[in-house]
Amino acid sequence: MKTPIATLLLFTALVASACSRERAPTPEQAAPAAEEQPVEGGTLVRRLESDVATLNFALTTTDYEKQVLSYLHDALIELDSEMNLVPGLAGRWEISDDGKAYTFHLNPAARYSDGRPVTAGDVVFTLRKIVDPSSGSTQFSAMFEGLRSDQTVALDPQTVRVVFDEAHAARLYAFNIPVLPEHVYGKGNFRTDFNDQAVGSGPYRLARREAGKEIVLERRDDYWRTQPWIHRIVFKVIAEDAVAWNAMKRGDIDEMLISSDRWLYEGDDPQVRRVMEIHRYYDLAYNFIPWNNRDPLLSDKRVRTALSMAIDRSSMITDLYHGTARIITGPFTPDQWAYNPQVPAIRYDPQQARATLESLGWRDTDGDGTLDRDKKPFEIEMLIRMGNATAEKLAQILQDNLKPVGVRLKIRKVDDATFWDRIISGDFQASSLTWSLDLDPDPYSYFHSSQFPPNGQNFVFYASSEADRLMIAGRQELDLAARRDIYHRLHAVLAGDQPYAWIVQVSRKWAVNKRLRNVREAKGLGLFSWYPGPRDWWIPPGQRHHDRR
Repeated sequence: MKTPIATLLLFTALVASACSRERAPTPEQAAPAAEEQPVEGGTLVRRLESDVATLNFALTTTDYEKQVLSYLHDALIELDSEMNLVPGLAGRWEISDDGKAYTFHLNPAARYSDGRPVTAGDVVFTLRKIVDPSSGSTQFSAMFEGLRSDQTVALDPQTVRVVFDEAHAARLYAFNIPVLPEHVYGKGNFRTDFNDQAVGSGPYRLARREAGKEIVLERRDDYWRTQPWIHRIVFKVIAEDAVAWNAMKRGDIDEMLISSDRWLYEGDDPQVRRVMEIHRYYDLAYNFIPWNNRDPLLSDKRVRTALSMAIDRSSMITDLYHGTARIITGPFTPDQWAYNPQVPAIRYDPQQARATLESLGWRDTDGDGTLDRDKKPFEIEMLIRMGNATAEKLAQILQDNLKPVGVRLKIRKVDDATFWDRIISGDFQASSLTWSLDLDPDPYSYFHSSQFPPNGQNFVFYASSEADRLMIAGRQELDLAARRDIYHRLHAVLAGDQPYAWIVQVSRKWAVNKRLRNVREAKGLGLFSWYPGPRDWWIPPGQRHHDRR
């Protein structure tokens, strides 16, 4: 929107451990013959771990929705494989000297899937919907805070000027968003009428959606840019990891994110290596445990810090992620310039954790092993998604870590819809989540006190005047060196307050069927979220097994 090591020695050891587990390529993993040339056609079957809640991009909250919508929409400005901003719907742009005004020149060839042109008026409409509180665009509204709607206008059908109250150092990255056609989305109820339909400027159109089962996209013959090779994309909703993995091994689906356990124990299996290639990389993401800061048990940062001290992250890296993860200390990853290497990791010290809680009045007065105060046990409910094996294992490890400290952790598994509803509304005590970060490190929408639901994504209800001040300053500072200093201080403040228990940054292990060609990784972005990315994949004619489904 939207990570560090205790010491350099630990960082080096973890990287060495991860590298030592890399496998030498086998004959089955050999690259396609050089003479192979891309050929149009075929069907790609992708996995969705959870069904999408909406196909209205402005209302998206999960990566699953972004995966689908990336085929249906082109962005105003795209990201390339080196994380550079490159032309998308806008062929070029200018920024005013004071940094407050942006002028975009749209490609006149750009067309929506209904044949209508993409216009400057559509850009104005989209931005106004994003900043309108009644729209519910919590994922994007913070990025366009301070938009001057009265001065944001279409200068002509292909030229739009966008004006803000003040300059923002990372503002240009915010325009890596789709543009919605006003002639479609300007009618009816914006929040409810477009959950199952989509009209976009991307290379595919929505052919069919069967809620809870699958989404089918078909390539547009009239697409205005270079056509992708693959004709049809099918997203199959498979919540259970084991079910998806068996489908992957059979070739029923073509790609999926796999756990570190599967990578370690099954990655060398001859059948697996014959069917798929496993890509492993770090992207801009981290795992964390959100503590609900408005919950009476968790509102004191001393309590949150004590709970974090009870978590054995090093053992978690070894036992759960098999050396393919690294400890983080705050809201930035070690690959981001905003990351402060001087912020230490929360040390693992269960004795001190218990001592801290006892100093706050918690005692085991009845000898049952659980601390209590005012006759109430120290008990936390951790919310996780059904079918998420990694989250379940992490919760069990956390449960074991907290028990000696005198804290009882109850694990509550719920279905996807209930899980996301409760998280987004802040109706939980703790959970297990992952943030996929924006290229710019601005964490405003996650931690600023103005971003409590439904305004933003501060669903832990963290509030700090010092953090607020630094986040505002970081947005306004245009000098990179000064901005780095601001975010280094912000990193330290957040690490001290522990609104989350930052856990680890895990390397992604993405299995892809070997019949797919031209599958490439991009720096910090992995296989997806960049142009052309998966749009450039292709399937040899003799291996188009899904065309018969």
